[in-house]
Amino acid sequence: MVFIGEFIVSTERSDKRLIGMKKYVINIFRECVKSVLPRNIIKNTLKFDSKTLYVKDTKFFVPKNIYVVGFGKAVLEMALEVEKVLNGTLKKAVVSVPFGTRRHINHSQVCIMEAAHNNIPDQHSVENTNCIINTIKSMEDDDILIVLISGGGSALLCSPTVPLSDKIITTKLLSSHSATIEQLNTVRKALSHVKGGKLINLVKKSTVISLILSDIVGDPLSAIASGPTIPNNDSHDLPIEIIKHFNLLDKIPSTVLNALEQNKPFNCLNVERVHNYVIGNNSVALQTGIEYTQKDYTSVLLTKSLQGKVALVSKFYSNLIIFVCHVYLDPKNINEALKNELILNISKVDKEIDIDMLTRKVIEASSNKSGLCILSGGEPTVKVQGIGLGGRNQELALRISVNIERHSAFLKQFDILFFSGGTDGIDGPTDACGAFAYPGLVDTARFQGLNPSQFIENNDSYGFYSLYNEGEDLFKIGHTGTNVMDLHVLIIKPN
Repeated sequence: MVFIGEFIVSTERSDKRLIGMKKYVINIFRECVKSVLPRNIIKNTLKFDSKTLYVKDTKFFVPKNIYVVGFGKAVLEMALEVEKVLNGTLKKAVVSVPFGTRRHINHSQVCIMEAAHNNIPDQHSVENTNCIINTIKSMEDDDILIVLISGGGSALLCSPTVPLSDKIITTKLLSSHSATIEQLNTVRKALSHVKGGKLINLVKKSTVISLILSDIVGDPLSAIASGPTIPNNDSHDLPIEIIKHFNLLDKIPSTVLNALEQNKPFNCLNVERVHNYVIGNNSVALQTGIEYTQKDYTSVLLTKSLQGKVALVSKFYSNLIIFVCHVYLDPKNINEALKNELILNISKVDKEIDIDMLTRKVIEASSNKSGLCILSGGEPTVKVQGIGLGGRNQELALRISVNIERHSAFLKQFDILFFSGGTDGIDGPTDACGAFAYPGLVDTARFQGLNPSQFIENNDSYGFYSLYNEGEDLFKIGHTGTNVMDLHVLIIKPN
């Protein structure tokens, strides 16, 4: 048996080359995640000297006390590093983090409160938020408030204007209909006392410094954790329009419908005292991956902003694999039909992808007889129709394996491995981070009595990967303490 990260590979079942590629891909993923670990980012962002706080290139005079509040999957490590930087001058720190994050920390003032199993707000989220609100209200004029924000913050900072259960029902309905994170957060803001800039109205005459770890394509500040420190520029009728767009008017609770119909514009106070900084995102992680792989492969950073339904994203990647292999074998005669099909699929998931740049990189790899490593980032969505267990990363990998099956004879000329993983370490309501895809997976699965397509129809990718080869193609790492969306790694090399 060979251990790879937190999963086990049987050398009897797996090709040795495939085992080596899996090890390499997991090393890439680990390096990418390490580059966006909160402690490293805070250390590079924040400096403190006597009465002066430095945030990047900006100076803030500190006349009185510094308070810290935070909410999100990454904010515990952020808070601990802030405490270290402030070197004993921290007045109080309160953070709301996912269950399973808390640990014993010696000599720390940081109050750690857990909530939100499976990224769903609960009564603990509400209680934690009340504690954060009370902390902010206890501040005096001219104190400084540092707000730490990361992915998962929407579930961990929760003060709903409607019954919590009704808000959860609404969120689940939107998620199951493939609503984007921006659409979800627009509705969340309209149903909250603290989201959409409302948190900063609780602050008196104090400076607010928000340090944000982005988990959304394009870093839209108003959408990250539903923008509690960002003025909400959504039109007052946009939330109800989103509900109508997904034909959910007759499905959401009446309390939510009434609240959205009565939604009014909200004015943020003290905006001039608020300073928001994005201190980490998937660009940092992906660039680290490029630097790690370029000594071994011709490396390509394809995109940082892949999004759309996972079915479309899987079709894009399947087309990409076939196109790359054709170009590699015959770089002087580009198959225009395959190229046009790929361009069509690109238009559905990320219009910024440069196919000409990609083609040049493939030709370069072919000329050098080197393998190609393609890195991408983003966050697809899944429309849940079944009752199985899974996540977007696992379903993406499984769909790709199914899509490329009919090309298995052609693809035997290459060693191909795809991996999709969430940088937070958790994919959907499972204990897996992500999963692998490769040619031959489907045939092997059928030999084992498994039908991948049936698992996909039931949104049960976790169920499939748990059974297939005794779970060797699931990667489990646990909470990483950071979150900059998903990372995709695709390796293609001639065998």
